[in-house]
Amino acid sequence: MKLAEPLVKVLWLVDGERLAMVFIYEAMDQAKEKIKRAYKDKVAKYGPIWIIIDERWNNQLHHPIHIACNWVFLNPQYHYKAKETGALKGEVRDGLIDCIDCMIPLECDQLEIHRQVITFSNASGTFGKNLAKIAREADKPGKQKFQFSNSKYLFC
Repeated sequence: MKLAEPLVKVLWLVDGERLAMVFIYEAMDQAKEKIKRAYKDKVAKYGPIWIIIDERWNNQLHHPIHIACNWVFLNPQYHYKAKETGALKGEVRDGLIDCIDCMIPLECDQLEIHRQVITFSNASGTFGKNLAKIAREADKPGKQKFQFSNSKYLFC
């Protein structure tokens, strides 16, 4: 039960809801931490389980495009919190750079994207406006419904 419950919850999310990868990544991290705590932080007990999870995760779901685009870098809800904690370094930043390098052939376009990422990351321009800051917490990817004051306008 110590092992099954956290993993079943992740599988339930994957199967039952149409969530962005960011939420699946977060759920998997939480599941691994619950398993670790259930085994009282004893690596000898939870370590082999983590190895199995990580092997499956790395071979099937863990790709630069998921890391960079769907997780922290291009998701404002997590981006600005992660920037404060320093989580945008290493694997996440490398994933974004790998994606840009692979998907954008012209260096001049790569440079322009890099400049735009800096604007986003620094919350400059439009990203620094009050509405953008409020939307970081209010809007969840894949769950937005826009409704105007006149209720006949509803978009999904």
